[in-house]
Amino acid sequence: MKKLLTLLSLCVLVIACGRLGNDDKKAEQTKRVVCISKQINEYIYALGAEQDLVAVDLSSTYPEQIKKLPNVGYHRALSAEGIISMKPTVVIHDGNIAPVAVIEQVKKVGIPLLEMHSGRGLDSAKILLREVGAYFHKESVADSVIKKMDADMVSVLNNSNKKGEKSKPRILIIHYGRAANIYLAMTKKSTANEIIEWAGGVNAIDSVGGMARTNAEMIAKSAPDIIIATDFGFDKFGSIEKFKEMPGVSLTPAAKNNRIYRIEENEIVYFGPRTPTVVKKVVEMVQK
Repeated sequence: MKKLLTLLSLCVLVIACGRLGNDDKKAEQTKRVVCISKQINEYIYALGAEQDLVAVDLSSTYPEQIKKLPNVGYHRALSAEGIISMKPTVVIHDGNIAPVAVIEQVKKVGIPLLEMHSGRGLDSAKILLREVGAYFHKESVADSVIKKMDADMVSVLNNSNKKGEKSKPRILIIHYGRAANIYLAMTKKSTANEIIEWAGGVNAIDSVGGMARTNAEMIAKSAPDIIIATDFGFDKFGSIEKFKEMPGVSLTPAAKNNRIYRIEENEIVYFGPRTPTVVKKVVEMVQK
C-alpha cells in the first residue's frame, strides 16, 4: 500500500509539473508586442522574432512585410486608443515617443512599457541588438548577426575612399520630416555623418546638432558635391529634375552635375545589420 501511495504521488507530481510547463509555454506564446521604434523593429525581424509583433509605429517601414501590421500612429504623435486596442502585453520603445498624455494613459490601464535605447554609435547599436536578442530568447542569432555585420563592415571600409587618395566630396543629406513639412539637414552629430565619413566624404553642413532646418541660403552656401535625399521628401518631387527646383538646390555643384541620389530614411538614421550595405551604397555614390 505504501509503495502504491508513493507511486500515485509521483504521478500527480509529474502531471502537475507538465501542466505548469505547458502554462509557461502558453504564456510565452501569448506575448503581444507593440514596438514603437523603427530600429528595434528591424532588429526583431533580423532575429526572427516578428511572430510576437502585433502593431508598430508609422515610421517602421522595414522590412517590407512590416507594412502589413497595424500601426498605432507616428512615434511622436501616438494614439492611446490604437495601442490599447491591440491588447499588448508590452510596449517596447526607444525613448523617442510622445505625447506624454498618451504614455500616461497607456500606463494607467496597466500596460507595461519597456525602453531599450541604443545611443548613437555602432558599438551601442550592437549592445541594443544583443538586448533585443536576450528579450526574445534569440541570443545566439544576435551573435551571428553581429558577427556578419562586423565582417561586412571590414570589407566595405577596405573599399571606401582612403584618406589622401583624392579630395573628399562634400555631401549634403536632406531629410524630410513626416510630422512637420520641413526639410532637415543631417549634421555632424547624426548617424548619417559617420556613414558619410566611412564612405570617404565630408559633411557639407558644419552644424554640430543632430539635424538642422534647411533653407535655400543654407543649401546653396553649403555647396555640396553630392546631395542625398531621404525617400519621403525625394518621392514628393518624383524625379531629380523636379528635386532640383527646390529652393537653393539648383545653385549647388550637385545639381549642376546631376549628383543627386535617393536613399531610404531607415537606411541612414540608425545603425543595424544593413549598415555595411548602406555604406557601400554611399561609397558607390562617392566614386561615380
